[in-house]
Amino acid sequence: MADLANFLLGIARSVIMLVGGGIGLIKIVKGHSDEDPKCFNEGLLALVGAGALVGATFGIAAIFK
Repeated sequence: MADLANFLLGIARSVIMLVGGGIGLIKIVKGHSDEDPKCFNEGLLALVGAGALVGATFGIAAIFK
């Protein structure tokens, strides 16, 4: 059970990092180039949110051990 949970959480981590991180970086670059601080801050929030979710998956994995 723990191996399956670790495998599925690894996939979830990858998806969260790719989607959340990608969107966050795009928003940061767009906000910086357009000189739009709101868009820039949204990108930072997306990166922080993705990092928090990835961290939460490690906490969930510890529960299954």
